[in-house]
Amino acid sequence: MISLRNGSRAARGAGLALALLAAVGGPLPGAAMSMPGFGGGNDKNDACAAERAPILERKRQYDALRRSQIASAVGEGLKKGAVFFAGAMLDKYGMGGGGGGGGIPGMPSIPGFGGGGRAPAPASAPGGGIPGFGGMGALLSGSNLAAAGRLQIPGVTLAANGGALGGAGGDTRAIAAIAVVVAIAGTVEAYVQLKAAAANGDRFRLAQSIDDDAGLQVDVSRTIDAEEQALAACRARQVADLHTHLASASNDSDRRALSHQRSGIEGAIKQDVDLTGGVVGQQATLAKTFTQGRAMSESRSEADVLGGQAPAYEDKASTTPLQLPAAAVNPNTVTQVSNTPAKPAGPPSFTTAREVMARATPTPRGKAVKPVAAGTTLQSLKDPAGGAWVQLDLGGGSTGYVRAADLTRVRGPTLAAPNNIREHNKAVLAARSDGPDRLKTLLTDVQARRGGRHMLAEAMIQFLPRWGRAIAYGRRAGR
Repeated sequence: MISLRNGSRAARGAGLALALLAAVGGPLPGAAMSMPGFGGGNDKNDACAAERAPILERKRQYDALRRSQIASAVGEGLKKGAVFFAGAMLDKYGMGGGGGGGGIPGMPSIPGFGGGGRAPAPASAPGGGIPGFGGMGALLSGSNLAAAGRLQIPGVTLAANGGALGGAGGDTRAIAAIAVVVAIAGTVEAYVQLKAAAANGDRFRLAQSIDDDAGLQVDVSRTIDAEEQALAACRARQVADLHTHLASASNDSDRRALSHQRSGIEGAIKQDVDLTGGVVGQQATLAKTFTQGRAMSESRSEADVLGGQAPAYEDKASTTPLQLPAAAVNPNTVTQVSNTPAKPAGPPSFTTAREVMARATPTPRGKAVKPVAAGTTLQSLKDPAGGAWVQLDLGGGSTGYVRAADLTRVRGPTLAAPNNIREHNKAVLAARSDGPDRLKTLLTDVQARRGGRHMLAEAMIQFLPRWGRAIAYGRRAGR
């Protein structure tokens, strides 16, 4: 039985708790109610549910990639080395084996990954460090390519807007799909080794293919930017409407109802910040992989690749040149997986600037061998390395010397600038600014409008006894 004194004290405590609630015009944290149309991100009545839906779908797609068998294999392979890819991955994930299907047409079979019977697993690549080049090549087996082609990857197996992707599919698309999984679930080094395997160790093809991968993600990031802009705009309308109604509220009952709505909006925006930040984060991971991978392929820095842009994954681009992992350049670890073997670099070719006479010896008085018309391109027998004369293959089994001053060196194909990588990085930066950063600003605005009264009331409630705090927070005393 409660004494009169205790009852009076309880009444005063309850009254203080209720007064504090009234002072802030609504519930405090822990008592927030989600009103229809203002609920959290999972509220089916959320007024911004339509804008939120495509971003939720992207999160689902990226989560599925991280849970995929290939992603699991990549993670295990990075822990255990190349042996795992050709042995344990086959047993644990059921990717290939037995009679196994073929891989890329014309591609030599990889031990333990389809193409004939079960073969022994390859030894770990020499050189240590990152799991071997051969292990990364093993990911490109026929069964893995088929599995990768079934994954839902925006920009690769799905259009940027999530719809069906037209055009040819096949191994090229499947390789790109595996590359994205490795980029998201693995490391930059693992991605580069996989791309080096697909390029057969050719640095030119490696650098270009990395930029091509980035090109597949440019429209994806731009679409994400548009989707997150739409969600932020919807939340901004909610916040503006809330502030308008709060300013015109004429009684405490309306103000309390609006405070409930404010709590609902605040909770929803917090969830939106996490959602949009997570999706943008996946694209930022890809931007980092593309940027650093391209830098490695050219022995350049992130700053060189981005051409003055700020990176989407760090505050500042590094100016330190990056190098390829040792396993990606060691010829003893190369697994032949590309259809077209890389051609070994040979002596340079030259074009005659004018009609010249090829001579048997590298002197002006050497015996004339054959006149060569202006504009003729001929292969040299060796790199002259700055010499005054160049020995050329004249065809038909004959050779001759021509003055270097009369020749123009034929340059190989010029590697294009990493424009796709730069465009993708720029799109990711825009998506972050228009999505999570904009939503964080809205959240700060909503929280600031609570004003100092809310903070003061919260501090005062902490001095109440336990049952008084329970009443203030809308909980049952003694819980």
